[in-house]
Order: sequence, then C-alpha cells, then structure tokens
Amino acid sequence: MRTLRGGQFVLAMVGLVFSWVFFPPGMIPGFFPEARAYSHANETLLGFCLALFLVAAVARRPLERLVERHRGVMLALVLSGLAGYGLLTGALAIGHYSPPFALVATFVLAASYVALMLCWIMTLARIDTRQTMVLLFGSVIGYAALTMGNFLPAEGRMALCATSAALSGLCWFFLKPTAVPAPAYSHEAVALRHAPFALLGLLAVLLIGGRVVTGLYFNLDKEVPFGELLVRCACIAGVMAYCLVSARRGASLEQGYRNTWVPAAGLFLLGAMMIIGLQGPASYLGLGITHGALNCFEVLAYLIMFRFVKNDRVSPVMVVSLGMIVFKVLPIALQRLVFPQVISDLGLTEGDVAPAVILMSMVVLVSVLAFANHRLTAAELRALAQSDEEEGTNAGSAAAPSTIAEAGTRGATAGPAAAVAIQGAPAAGAESSADAKPAPHAHPSFDEACTDVAREAGLSEREAEIMALIAHGNSQKHISEVLYLALGTVQWYAKTIYRKLGVHSKQELINLVTDRVEGE
Repeated sequence: MRTLRGGQFVLAMVGLVFSWVFFPPGMIPGFFPEARAYSHANETLLGFCLALFLVAAVARRPLERLVERHRGVMLALVLSGLAGYGLLTGALAIGHYSPPFALVATFVLAASYVALMLCWIMTLARIDTRQTMVLLFGSVIGYAALTMGNFLPAEGRMALCATSAALSGLCWFFLKPTAVPAPAYSHEAVALRHAPFALLGLLAVLLIGGRVVTGLYFNLDKEVPFGELLVRCACIAGVMAYCLVSARRGASLEQGYRNTWVPAAGLFLLGAMMIIGLQGPASYLGLGITHGALNCFEVLAYLIMFRFVKNDRVSPVMVVSLGMIVFKVLPIALQRLVFPQVISDLGLTEGDVAPAVILMSMVVLVSVLAFANHRLTAAELRALAQSDEEEGTNAGSAAAPSTIAEAGTRGATAGPAAAVAIQGAPAAGAESSADAKPAPHAHPSFDEACTDVAREAGLSEREAEIMALIAHGNSQKHISEVLYLALGTVQWYAKTIYRKLGVHSKQELINLVTDRVEGE
C-alpha cells in the first residue's frame, strides 16, 4: 500500500474535504427559484447519480483502467461540473431555459460528481489503511465547517458547490501517481459474498431511517436555523476529532469502529429525544445532533467498505459505487425529495412526525444493545471455540518431540518481523538430533513451506505473517497479543487467509503446510 508523505497528505486531505460537498438542501431550484424548468432538477440530478453509480459498478474493470491511465480525461470530466452550472446560469440570463436543457445540465453535473468519486475511490484503495482512517476522519471535520456556507447568499452557495468538485479534482490530479504496482483486484460479483453485510446493513438502516426523520422535519420548516447547523458541526467535529486522535495513536480498525459507533449512536438517541420532547428552536438542536450522528455513520460505512476492499482485494469501484448508492444517494433522495413531498401532500404536523422519530429511536436503542452484547460475549465464545480446536490439534501431535503450538510460540516471541521465519517442529519420525545429516533430496522446512504456500496464494506480507503463526498452532488470541493487533482484526485476517488458501480451519491449514513439507 502507498503511504503519503508531507505535502501529498495535506493535498489529499484538502481534496477530500471539498469532495464531501454534495449540493445544499435547496440545491438547484433554490439557486434558480424563478426558473420553472428547473423545479424538478433535484430529482433528475439524484436519478442520474444513481444510474451512473450503477453503470460504474457494472463497468468496473474499464473504469479502473481509465482512472489509473488517463488522469487528464478524469480531470476534464470533473471540471465539466463548472460547465454544468455555467449552462444553467447562462440559460437563465438570456431567458432560454427549458426542461430538455435542464436535463442536459443536470446530467453533466452528475457525471462530474461520479467521476470525482471514482478518482478518490481508486486513490483511497491504494493508500495505507491507517492513513485512510485519518483522511476520512479529518476530511469530515473540514466538511462540517463548509456546511456553514448554507447561510451565504444564493450566489455564494452556488459558487461553493460549483467550485468544490473542481478544487477536489485538482488536488487529486496533482497527487503524484504511486510507484507501487496496482493490486490484482477481483472483479467478480461473487466476491461480494464475503462482505461484512451485518455491519453495513446496520449502518444502512440507521442512515436511511435517520434521513427519513430529518427529511420530515425539513418540510415542516424550510428555513434551517443557524443554531441547527452549528450544533451539527460541533457534533461531527467532536466525534471525528476523538477518532482522529485515536487513529493517529495507532488504533486498529476495530477500535476505530467502536470509537465512532458508540458516541454517534449516543448522539442519535439524544437528538431524537430532544426532537420528541422539546418544542420550537430547541427541537432544532436535536435535529442538528441527529444530523451530526448521521454523518458519522456515513464515514463509518466508507471506512468498513475500504477495509473490505483492501482485505479481500475486491474491486474498489464495484464495492464503493454500490455503497455510494446505499449510503449517499438513496438516503439524500429520501430526505430531500420523497418524504418532504409526502408530508406536504398529507398535510402532516410535528405531532404526526413524532411516531416516526420514536420508532427510529427504538431501532437505534436495540442496535446499541445488540452491539454491546456482541462486544461482551463474542470474544469469550470465540476463545472457547478456539480452545476446543486447539485441544484436537494438540491431541493429534502429542507424540511429536515438540508440539507445533510450542514451536509457533517460540517463534512468535521473536517479534512480528520474524513471524514468517519461525522455527517449526520437525515432522513426525524425522531426526531431531543436531548432528543428523540431511537427506540427499531434503524436503523444505516447515518455515520454507509456509513461505511457499503464502507466495503461491498471493498473500500480502501481513497475511503471510499471520498464516505462519496459525500454521505453527498459535491461537488467534495469542497472535493478537504478539502482533499488537485487535482480536477482531486477526479473526478478519484468518478468514481471508482461509479463503485464499481454500481451507476452512486451522487444522486444514496445518495439514496443507505439512503436506508440502512431506512432499505430498
């Protein structure tokens, strides 16, 4: 993976900050209230974005080559967003605007935004995981500050939206292409079956349901108070700053997930209770808190998706394009278009909206309790299962002079850098005397067999390191302590290693390496 240094890191951070801007709540009709032809521009814009992300997910292979090899073309597509706004304002100035013209302009805007997202998707997929965490957390703090631009005059808001994508695209373009060879991604849709659907599904429910609630309130009062946005920014900045500090201190993915999930869920519940229990301006404080929590959930979803891409080497364009539809386009469409229109047609009031808020609050509360229960019990259950597996392994190798587990432990204490070169136990029946003479055609040692198996399966350096420790009989808990990784991270690596090697358990992995040693 690529590691950004100095100016490159700053350039990526600035570019990602501006990439978050996805049109203010008023969007195009708010910019051009006198142009009736633009009244449905919001719907067409989001519809085009959805369709283009679907196209990107289907045509993932050629699009990845386009982003990697034709940076100038991608920059031109991103900058075309300026032309889209120019077409809208120019037509309005001369009085020749029409629905077909608005359709063309919104398609250009959607294509510009999707192209920008593809550029950053491919870049983040190649960057070190910890830097990806820092960039995501840090850029959202900057984006929270940019949302205050909603209180600029219409011309200022339009200039901010029009130039944000262009500035982000320029930052991406001036990042020097990496010299690291591109990973060999899997472009088969079947690779998605290993995705963490439980985590992503939970986040999708929270985002879509939360956007529905806030969308209802947007319709009750079109003017979003300054306090609501200020509270929203403070909530986002607080949670993300906490996560940023944790990431800079070397937090694992599991820790980063927990550091984001727990405060975001707490804020969501607090905001929902304020919406239900308070009236007038005070209820908008709850709306701001809820909005801030939703943005934190969205960042968390992207973090999980990029970790899945890097861990399983699945096409980043396929994974994140589908994720953009589920976590970005659909929730925003429901929030800004569908439910405000529904509540307007039905003539509902704040009292009518309260049941929806209560229902969503219960969903979050149950989710929090389920998450807490998982955190408390999962590690113990896995440890018990691991103990049963180890007992079966040790029973089968009790006659050996030195068990595989003991050999792996001795090698593990030498440090992570020496994990692949652990001294394994001799095969059963082999001479262990120091002065024994090697056979004319000596079989590879256990360590050499581990290295060969890892190389042939295309394992990364970290995967090969963990595979060697597993092959020597170490428990996942012990590996996590030796390598200073979270237990969940080791379990994630183990699942990927088993899949790449075509095995289903630690014992099958040990047998695979042992067969290589014995020449079978």
